[in-house]
Formats: sequence, structure tokens, C-alpha cells
Amino acid sequence: MRVSGQPDTLFVVNGPEDGAEFPIVRAPFYVGQDPSCAVNLRLDTAIRECNALLTIVSEGYRVRRMDRSPVYVDGKRAGMFRSRIVRSGGSVQVGHTLLLLECSPDGLASRSHGIVSEGDFGWAVQKGLVGVVSGTGRLINSVLRVFGRLLTSWMALFSMAILLYVFWPWFHYTVNGLVRILYSRILGFLFSG
Repeated sequence: MRVSGQPDTLFVVNGPEDGAEFPIVRAPFYVGQDPSCAVNLRLDTAIRECNALLTIVSEGYRVRRMDRSPVYVDGKRAGMFRSRIVRSGGSVQVGHTLLLLECSPDGLASRSHGIVSEGDFGWAVQKGLVGVVSGTGRLINSVLRVFGRLLTSWMALFSMAILLYVFWPWFHYTVNGLVRILYSRILGFLFSG
């Protein structure tokens, strides 16, 4: 346990950046290789841009996997829709890096009593609604593209119909002449000989 006046901290206890400390000064925060992540682990090649999302819960942090790379909390696998809670003294493994959480008596986790946190069901509903809305948007865009192409095609067909109407006599005689020539050649080929 950390002393008062210090923030909660994630320590790297095993991995390429062994001994590194990441004070937790705001939540939620990401763990990954991206420079915008509060816990930026650049040396571990098994870590993606944003591997995990940590949000505050009473006396700890909720850990969610954010991509396909595995994330473990105290040896148990955390998922995107099946999160895990890490408390002071607990561990989070991302890639080849093992992090240990130490909470301070006046850190974010200790001050989070009474804060309503989003559970797995709420997260799933929120992500599902975002997926439905974005999927609906993609469907509408696809339908508009198809109708746009059909409209363009109908305009092209309409233009061709007008051109055929204007040039019909010439077109009619040309097509009839070609049909007669082909017909006579085919008949001549079949019955010659």
C-alpha cells in the first residue's frame, strides 16, 4: 500500500520495461504502445496500440481488453464484454509485461466510493447501440450509392432512348441492313457446297 499524498500507481514487475512506474492521475485510461496511452509500454513488441482500458470502480479499476491481444487480471483473462476488477496488490498482464497495482489511501480508487460504474451489460449495450447506429449509417450510404448508380444508369438509358428516337430511321435501316447481310451469309454458309 502506498502512503498518503501519492497517486495510485502501476509498476512494471516483469517485462521489457521492468521497474517503470505509471502514476494514475485520471481515469479512464489506456494501456498500450500508442503515445496517448497513460500507461505507454513502447518496448514490449507483443503490445498493440491500445490493448486495455481501465476505468475506476470502488477500491480498484475495471480492466477491459480493447483489441484481440489477451489481457489478464490476476491470472484470469479479461475480455471486451467480460471485464475484470483489479484491486491494490493485484496484477494486470498485457503482452509480455506484468503490471502490479498499488493504491494510495487518497488515490483515485480509494476516493471512488459511491461512484456509479458501468458494468459489463451497460458496456455491451452501449457498444451494441454504437454498432447498430454505425451499421445503419453504412446501410443507408450503400442504398444511396446503389440508387445513385441506378439513377445515373436510368439517365444514361433515357439519353440513349432519346438518341434512338431522333436517329431511328437511320438506326432502323442500318440494323435491318446488317440483319439481312448476316442472314444471307449464314444461309449461304449452311446451304453452300
